[in-house]
Amino acid sequence: MSFDWVTFGFQIVNVLLLLAILRYFLFRPVANVIARRQAETDAALEAVEKAKAEAKAATQKAQAEADATAAARQDVLDQARKDAEAERLALLEKAHAEAEKIVSDGHAAHERNIHENKAQQMARVRDLAAAIAERALTAQPQDVGSYLSRLVASLQKMPPTERGALLKGGNLTLMSAAPLSDSDLALVKSALAPFEINPEFSVAPQLIAGLELQSDSGAIRNSLAHDLEQITEAMRDDGPD
Repeated sequence: MSFDWVTFGFQIVNVLLLLAILRYFLFRPVANVIARRQAETDAALEAVEKAKAEAKAATQKAQAEADATAAARQDVLDQARKDAEAERLALLEKAHAEAEKIVSDGHAAHERNIHENKAQQMARVRDLAAAIAERALTAQPQDVGSYLSRLVASLQKMPPTERGALLKGGNLTLMSAAPLSDSDLALVKSALAPFEINPEFSVAPQLIAGLELQSDSGAIRNSLAHDLEQITEAMRDDGPD
């Protein structure tokens, strides 16, 4: 078999023509596209890096401005605290001075008026004491039976719940201003029998006169001492004529 150089030459020419055609119509456009895409990619990366740098710079600027604002705000707050403290101290000093002046003026006025008012006050006290004693003695019962009637009436008028709490409370005690005689004691027990109670009996001279019932849950005041207290309070509320 002989080698055909002519055919081989034609094939070489065909290959060279094919490569030339491919280079012109394929490789060059593809290379241009790749170069253009690479340029676009580089431009995008450059834009991204630029944006990052700008964002970083903006962040640093904003942080610096925030730090400066915080420092300025802190300075303002510190100055405001100092001003407020100074004003508070000044007001306290002024208030103390005014209070001392008021106290001093009050003492001076008191000293000026004490001698003038002493006689008037003593007269008012005497009049008040006489009026209290007169009212109390006028309305006051004269015997144990009368006080006992008032005590029973008070028990009957009490709401059932309040009365039950009083009578069932611990340390239920009937107090009298003086020791009760046997007859008075029997009268008291008979009057309290409907309430089904058995109180302890105690002597309380501070009552002056009367009978009072008390327990850990409450009390019924029924004595001359209590009447005097009520009359005194009423006359204080009424004031001088």
